[in-house]
Amino acid sequence: MMIPAILDSPLSVAFGSATDLGKRRDNNEDSSRCGLLAIGTSRESTLLVVSDGVGGSKAGEVASKLAVDCIHSLLAERLEAAAPPIDRRGWLDGAIRETDHRIRVAAEQPGLAGMGATLSVLWLAGREAWWGQAGDSRIYLWRRGELRQLSHDQSPVGRLRANGQLNEEQARAHPYRHLIDQCLGGAGAAIEPETGKFPLEPGDIFLLCSDGLSDGLWDRDLAEGLKLAAAGQSPAEVASILVARANEASGRDNITAVVARAAGTYASSSTEDHPPEPEGSPVMRLLRQFGWRRKTTNDTGTP
Repeated sequence: MMIPAILDSPLSVAFGSATDLGKRRDNNEDSSRCGLLAIGTSRESTLLVVSDGVGGSKAGEVASKLAVDCIHSLLAERLEAAAPPIDRRGWLDGAIRETDHRIRVAAEQPGLAGMGATLSVLWLAGREAWWGQAGDSRIYLWRRGELRQLSHDQSPVGRLRANGQLNEEQARAHPYRHLIDQCLGGAGAAIEPETGKFPLEPGDIFLLCSDGLSDGLWDRDLAEGLKLAAAGQSPAEVASILVARANEASGRDNITAVVARAAGTYASSSTEDHPPEPEGSPVMRLLRQFGWRRKTTNDTGTP
């Protein structure tokens, strides 16, 4: 019988970010924001956000900056006013929709018509994580030596790849790879954000990035970079390394990366910290039903 390990404290999160214009742009339409909410309280949590302005106009940088700032302020205000629910996806969904609304209102000003932005947001609290997504910026998780994309590209090509109809090479060469059908603001219909939830583990490494990074580097390159964070290099240094590598490999677009690492320990299973259960206890009777036996000093078998 396998008994799951238990974390002995909430996980702490270290994070850092980097950005670059790239080689072909005159202005940076990417924005990111990383910080703590409800600092010093039982509601303290980490919020990481990346946004990429849509449309190639200078208003894109206004939209992306508004996106990251709105998400932070809305969730900070909610935490100040009330204790969060066990599942925070509803709060995150509401904050994304409200941010979409505020960008659309701001776009009514002269010179800002049609401005929009992608959004990738990761909210870490205690031993849980929640994510939200609009567009094709991305959230990756590196866990136990494997890289996987947490967010889903809200784009025709992204869905084809997620459904297994395109591999990474085909998706990167597709003529419609830069077409998205969801963003905050813009001239289309109101946003339908995606959200998700999962448990954190010690050693989890996260990457949030604009498409300037994910287009410039293959998944295997991202994995190699995140290995550095797993090996102890600071998240800020790893973010800078990834951005520099993407700029060298491509540089066609603005490039932004946010890297975070969750740190913590599992509760010790030593008998010094946890006295053994008595032989006749309900726990021991249950374990013996599954073939478990206590190891003695002369016993080299596996319990």
